[in-house]
Amino acid sequence: MDELKTMWATVPPATPEDLAGARRRLLNGTHTRRRVVTAPRLLVAAGVAAVTAGTPLIAGTGTPAYAVTRSPDGTITMTVNELRDPTGLQAKLGEAGIKADVAFLAPNTRCADGRFSSVDAAYNGQPVTDPDELRSLMNEWRSPKVTRPISVREIQIFPEYIDPGETLVLEFREENEGAEASWRLGAWLAQAGTSVRPCTPIEDAG
Repeated sequence: MDELKTMWATVPPATPEDLAGARRRLLNGTHTRRRVVTAPRLLVAAGVAAVTAGTPLIAGTGTPAYAVTRSPDGTITMTVNELRDPTGLQAKLGEAGIKADVAFLAPNTRCADGRFSSVDAAYNGQPVTDPDELRSLMNEWRSPKVTRPISVREIQIFPEYIDPGETLVLEFREENEGAEASWRLGAWLAQAGTSVRPCTPIEDAG
């Protein structure tokens, strides 16, 4: 349990209660999903769910659906208010120097497997259940280090973890009405010199 607390302490600004709930969703997900999913893939989604809990998307208010800004320290902040126009968000990230592939998904769906070749096993790999092994692998993989939630709608991107030619693959999934989170995010790196196939939405009960 101490190892898990240490892992989740890197996901600000969620409270301990938020993080405990995210861990429960992670553990439940490993049993309810119809396919084998790596623990890191679930952690990315659960971490964002924790900081977006209870906050609806802004829609129909004239607020831009998204924004991308670069900070003096080189990090990039991606603000998502509404899951609309993924190609526009992708273009904005490109203007900020981030080669990205963005997909927006309806509730209870996910992109079909095998759409790109990842730089590490954070996307597709053998499931990890041992906390010590998971923590060690998370330190080795670059994909989990690229993005970090900083508020209910903001994700910070760290370009120093993206090597030349690599693509940041972002899959946003809208949650059902009444869910603890408005949307969840999966973020991975695709290998340089390889293509990312279009997202084919398929049913996902997880």
